[in-house]
Amino acid sequence: MRAMTHPAPAAPTTLTDRYGRVVRDLRVSVTPRCNFRCTYCDPLGLGHADPVGTLSVQDVAHVLEAAVGLGMRSVRFTGGEPLLRRELPEMIACAKRLGVEDVAITTNATLLERRLDALLAAGLDRVNISLDAVSPAVFRRATGGGNPDPVWRGVTLLLERGLHPVKLNAVVMRGINDGEIAKLAELSRERPLHVRFIEYMHLNNAAPGAYRSAFMPGAAVREVVERAFGPLEPVPTDPSAPARLYRVPSWAGAIGFINPVSEPFCGACSRMRLTSDAKLRPCLLNDREFDVRPALLSPEPVPALQEAFLVAAHRKVASGVTAPTERRRTMVAIGG
Repeated sequence: MRAMTHPAPAAPTTLTDRYGRVVRDLRVSVTPRCNFRCTYCDPLGLGHADPVGTLSVQDVAHVLEAAVGLGMRSVRFTGGEPLLRRELPEMIACAKRLGVEDVAITTNATLLERRLDALLAAGLDRVNISLDAVSPAVFRRATGGGNPDPVWRGVTLLLERGLHPVKLNAVVMRGINDGEIAKLAELSRERPLHVRFIEYMHLNNAAPGAYRSAFMPGAAVREVVERAFGPLEPVPTDPSAPARLYRVPSWAGAIGFINPVSEPFCGACSRMRLTSDAKLRPCLLNDREFDVRPALLSPEPVPALQEAFLVAAHRKVASGVTAPTERRRTMVAIGG
């Protein structure tokens, strides 16, 4: 008599952690390489090394299929600088074929002019641009010698192509770019840009004293903006989004504040990250991570990856560590 066999239980259609938070958003780092050396991300130039064991296009396809099967509908490709991966349009197209509703990238925009047509043809929905300064000299200092000209051309091109809103992310550091706050905010006066000020997180293993000296809370950044332009009025936003948006009355765009250190938003976190070397990371500010390379190499990678997602979600911590502490990875190795 043959033994009865039973199909494996189906994966749940949503991914929920033990605190009841639904994981809907996946951030996939496609390379640790970058053509900038921003102080808060890659101060030692580690992102300029050739990647070892970087996710392949097929790896990304398996991960996306697993994620979509668990209810994720938003994917952001990051790095390093994701536009350094020539296969990025192929990854974006794969995400759209699988039913991902919102496909975005975070980029420094230096390569956007030459690559945007292919990205849009693949189905790219949104772009966030890292932009820490308006003044060329401050920009070069903040980025380790970067050229701002192609960045501005990229911003203009996105607006011309109708990718609204274009989000500009600025990490504020005292002594580096705090003198740029009003200039950055004013970029939203005439154009529908969302200028978002992000608190400096200790993800670069800076000496604790140096970090504390450079840290500027979001409330202080807002004070600078309001001194320059008057009171801000709130803009309705998704409660699970990290940014709280405001606007100067009559301005075309918005000004946002992302305050993970002074006002942690862990209770509403809906994100999970995959590093470029195949580590699933439930929390940006916690070193716990899960190697999914064995799942990718298994005969049936998609169900194996879904099991890895379930384990990672169950082990997702209630809140990350915002105080200065030794990190196993700097920001460039995690993915923005």
